[in-house]
Amino acid sequence: MNQTQKKSHLIRNIAIAAIVIILLFIVVNYTFRSSKPTLLYFGGGLYILPSKFTEVDIIVPYGAKDISLSIDFYVTESTSFVNWQSGLIYCYIMNSGNFTNWENNQQAYFIYNSGQVTTAKATISLPGPDTYYVVFDNTFSASHFKFVSYTLTLTYYT
Repeated sequence: MNQTQKKSHLIRNIAIAAIVIILLFIVVNYTFRSSKPTLLYFGGGLYILPSKFTEVDIIVPYGAKDISLSIDFYVTESTSFVNWQSGLIYCYIMNSGNFTNWENNQQAYFIYNSGQVTTAKATISLPGPDTYYVVFDNTFSASHFKFVSYTLTLTYYT
């Protein structure tokens, strides 16, 4: 085999290897993306006492990927369980370690912090499998009962 033939075979082999790698990438990516997501819905209403908070825990299983949590809530308040009107609350989302820190008045990282709001709607990317806490915080209010109507949608692939 002469030099020209060797060079031709080398170029052919490199081209075949590149095509195989590209096809493998396409198949793996298609297989991962073509799977249907798991959707879990949580919803309801929560009464929150003055100077208190309430949490909803969300467990994301091991092996979950591309995880997101959609949140939609509305707050009303009253001082006597009569005459309800729009109210304010803080909403935080954090993982289990940060929730424990937050409960113990230690530094905690929030994945989501709504600020003090009456209503909010957001979609938050979660970093990986864990237990997450959606906290509705009324600790700033000494006299107002809060009622939070909420819907949470957890989406992930396996």
